[in-house]
Amino acid sequence: MKDVLKEILRPFDCLILVAAVFLFSKMNYDNLEIVDIIYIATFTLWFAMLIIRGVITYNRRGGRLH
Repeated sequence: MKDVLKEILRPFDCLILVAAVFLFSKMNYDNLEIVDIIYIATFTLWFAMLIIRGVITYNRRGGRLH
């Protein structure tokens, strides 16, 4: 399981995740600007690609997590 997580979550992905959590916590949701909307859309695409990478990795290993 740990090897699969290391293969899916790369160090730069962890950095993106930390930055996203920080920015989402500081974002003013009552007054979203275009930059905020672009950031939300970009993070959503990154997260979808992360999920897809996880599914591909899981299927490549034959559906086993160990």
